[in-house]
Amino acid sequence: MTSDEMTSGIDTIHESYLADRRIRWIWKFVILLMTLSFVVWTVDVLNIPIERVLRMFGPLATMVTERLMPPDLYYVMEPRILTSILETIEMSVLGVVGGLLIAMPMAWLGAWNVTPNRNFIYPMARTVIVVARAIPTLMWAILLVAIFGFGPFAGTLALIKSTIGFAGKLMAEQVEAIDMERVDAIRATGANEIQIFFYGILPQVKPAWVGISLYSWDSGFRGSTILGFVGAGGMGLYLRAQISVMEYHTAMGLITVVIGLVILSEALSHHLRHRLY
Repeated sequence: MTSDEMTSGIDTIHESYLADRRIRWIWKFVILLMTLSFVVWTVDVLNIPIERVLRMFGPLATMVTERLMPPDLYYVMEPRILTSILETIEMSVLGVVGGLLIAMPMAWLGAWNVTPNRNFIYPMARTVIVVARAIPTLMWAILLVAIFGFGPFAGTLALIKSTIGFAGKLMAEQVEAIDMERVDAIRATGANEIQIFFYGILPQVKPAWVGISLYSWDSGFRGSTILGFVGAGGMGLYLRAQISVMEYHTAMGLITVVIGLVILSEALSHHLRHRLY
C-alpha cells in the first residue's frame, strides 16, 4: 500500500468519524429541544403560575425564620417522643431487613438468565416484585392499617413490601448483567441450583447488592418517619399532630431529629460500604 492510499484511508476514517459525531450532536440537540418543548407544554397545560412560584421564596423564608425557628428540642426529649423515635428506627430496620430477605431470592428467581424455570417461577417472581413496587409505601400503609389496625406492625409490613419492590427490581437487573461463563462452568460440574447461586452468581453481584441494601435502608428509614401520618406507627403521628395544631416549633424539633438521624444513617452506610467492599 502506497503512502497516498494510506493517507486517503485515514482521511476517509476521519471524515466518517466527524460525520458520526455530527449526527450524535444533532440527535442530542433534537432530544434537548423536545424535552424543553415538553416542559413548556406541561407548564401551560397544568396552568402553573410562574410569577407566583418566583414570588414564593420571600414568604417561604419568612415562615422558616419566624414560625419554624428555633426548633423546640425540649419537646423531643419527652419520654413518649423518644419512644416513638426508637419505634421508627426499629420499624425501618425490621422492615428493610425483612424485605431484603425476600427480595434477594425473588431477584434470583426473577432474573431471566438464571431462573430455574422460565415458564412458571420467573413470571411468579416478577409478579411479586412488580406488585410490591406498583403501590406506593404510603398506600400500602393505609391498606395495612385498615386490615391490621393502627400501630407499627402495619408500618413494618408496608416497609417490607416497598423494599421487595425497590430492591428486588434492582437486584434482578444486576443478576441479568452477570458473566454467564462462570455460571455455566459451575453448572457443568454437576452443581445444583443452590450451589450455582452461592458460587456462580452471588460473588458477581455481591458489591452491587450491598450498595442496594444500604440504600434501601436509607430509603426505608426516611419512609418510616412519614408512615405515622396514616397511623402506621413511629414519630410521624406526633409530627402530624403538631402540624395540625400549628405548633411549628415543636414540629421543626421533630424534623431536626429526622435530619440528624438521616445524616447519622448516611455516615453509617458510608462506613459499612467501605468495610464490606
